Amino acid sequence: MMRTTRDAAYGDIRPLSGVLAAAALPTMLARWLEAEPVARGRQLFHHHVGRTAEAMQYGAARIVEDGDQVIAAALWLPCATPSSARAVTANAAGAFAAKLGELDAAYGQAHERQPHLRLAGLGVLPHWQRHGIASVLLTEHLEGFATRTRCLLAADDAVTAVAVRCGYRPYGDPALLGRGSATVQPMLRTADSGAVRVVHENAFAGQGNASRAGRDTAGAVSTACKPEQGAL
Repeated sequence: MMRTTRDAAYGDIRPLSGVLAAAALPTMLARWLEAEPVARGRQLFHHHVGRTAEAMQYGAARIVEDGDQVIAAALWLPCATPSSARAVTANAAGAFAAKLGELDAAYGQAHERQPHLRLAGLGVLPHWQRHGIASVLLTEHLEGFATRTRCLLAADDAVTAVAVRCGYRPYGDPALLGRGSATVQPMLRTADSGAVRVVHENAFAGQGNASRAGRDTAGAVSTACKPEQGAL
């Protein structure tokens, strides 16, 4: 069947959130957020339900389908949208919400000050990985947004490598979470892709703090980025 990419509708929220939760479940960042697998899946699902609704209202929620099955999704939010911390707190246990807050704070240390879109969630089901789907979702044109500058948090070398191939570059230093138990690297893709500095992938493999992160087998990015008030 033909794969199609489109904006998510209200009826897509649960399957979309399920894809994002399933893709993120085995990742280093998700394991840091919640160690117990069953609780982790539940928390991730509720978190992405809230994030999807927020993206549909303020930004963009994009899905990739194979026939009528959702196989991948991406959530984008403008940098100055209302914080989703209240929704996360309502659906998540205290420790999970607290770690999302730590992730917010780490991102805020290197926040891009010009108007941009931030990646609030990205996931591709394992069977459909290595087909270029994540690259399409990271680079496709989004209708209705004047800014084309985008940012994401890379939680491991594999995600960093995909982002570099898509024109993203490191923005600021890697941030340590949980006293070094997890690492995230802010990355930025400018509107002028020709101005993006080409970074050799060896710069991110086995050097400095980023080597602690490990490789995520699901190839998913699940971020909780701190909005900057008044940036737009």
